[in-house]
Amino acid sequence: MKKLFLLLAFVSILYSCSNGGNASSSNNNGNSFTNSMDYEFTITINGQVNKIKGNTTNGIPVSSNYSALHEVNNSCVVRDGGNSIKHTILEIDDVTTNNYISGQNISCQIDFSNLLLGINQANVYFTGGYVQTLATSLGAANFIGFQTTSGASNPLNQHILPINITDLGTTSSDYTGPPYTFGQTLKGNYSGTIYLFSTTDGQYTIPVQLSIDFKALRMY
Repeated sequence: MKKLFLLLAFVSILYSCSNGGNASSSNNNGNSFTNSMDYEFTITINGQVNKIKGNTTNGIPVSSNYSALHEVNNSCVVRDGGNSIKHTILEIDDVTTNNYISGQNISCQIDFSNLLLGINQANVYFTGGYVQTLATSLGAANFIGFQTTSGASNPLNQHILPINITDLGTTSSDYTGPPYTFGQTLKGNYSGTIYLFSTTDGQYTIPVQLSIDFKALRMY
């Protein structure tokens, strides 16, 4: 009888451990992760806060079929574009998604030609109905052709922002999984005044307060 009792107790422990493993798998929506990674971005334009925040266990923020088994709308990733170019995509595409915090539909692409720690002169492009509506309300032609100096057009200054990179992150060894193995995020920020092209005086004289802060998932 004593041996039978011990056998039943052992089987019970094995069953309990098995259920615990299944619960963990369920929490990952059926996808396996070697690790998980937090990500987020905040883009504030004239006081309007546009923000997403999440963790990869709840979906990979790519807004595309790049990782079809476990993707989620709204992007916060950086990709290798080849020739030393890195593309950072910060986008709110769906305000009903679990990583949405606040703000409007907006897309911001930041291109680094030689990504290093410290200040990087990056090409930055904003698109989306929200920024175009804002530009029109301010009397600007659009939100695309901004520059960081007020006055006459300076082609060498357009689309360029001094993005401060505080952490380069680490390589993601498997980001198309499962299983998924992500490196540490790329972290950077900018805060200052940009100027939009005025339809009234034909110069870049419409000031806009802009700040960008991101912790982007490295997809390379």
